[in-house]
Amino acid sequence: GATSLEEAREFFHSIANGAMMIKALAGGGGRGMRVVTHADEIETAYERSRSEAEQAFGNGDLYVEQLVTDARHIEVQVVGDNSGKIIHLGERECSIQRRHQKLVEIAPAPGLNEQLRDMLCNAAVKLAKEARYKNLGTFEFLVDRNQEASDEHAFSFIEANARLQVEHTVTEK
Repeated sequence: GATSLEEAREFFHSIANGAMMIKALAGGGGRGMRVVTHADEIETAYERSRSEAEQAFGNGDLYVEQLVTDARHIEVQVVGDNSGKIIHLGERECSIQRRHQKLVEIAPAPGLNEQLRDMLCNAAVKLAKEARYKNLGTFEFLVDRNQEASDEHAFSFIEANARLQVEHTVTEK
């Protein structure tokens, strides 16, 4: 749901690394996003994100998440049917970005260890099952490069999209 300015401030002060992203709830394509690394930036970043989101999407609602400064952006595609069966279609690397907009997608994600690949795909399926998902979709995660080989805390769910997000270089593989 939407995060108020006061909730954004509280969240910022609660996180360990002291950095967060403010993001448009109805957003995409890098619009309505701001990085906040100092408490005195919160209000300005919040208002700019809100204004940009309102203009771009007709909805100024925002949410916040902890900033992972050295992250890989990994996406997993899933398929859910009316019987409750959910499968994944593998993962892809979407880390090459400019202004939070993906430029290159590579499938499968190069150099991703098999244990982490399985954990990401299993997490996407588990999330889709919990939501009783009945569609094609894309589940997105951030993988902390500093914890990549360690455990299930190496990644965070960021969003799901009720569509397959596919670039030509992925579908042509």
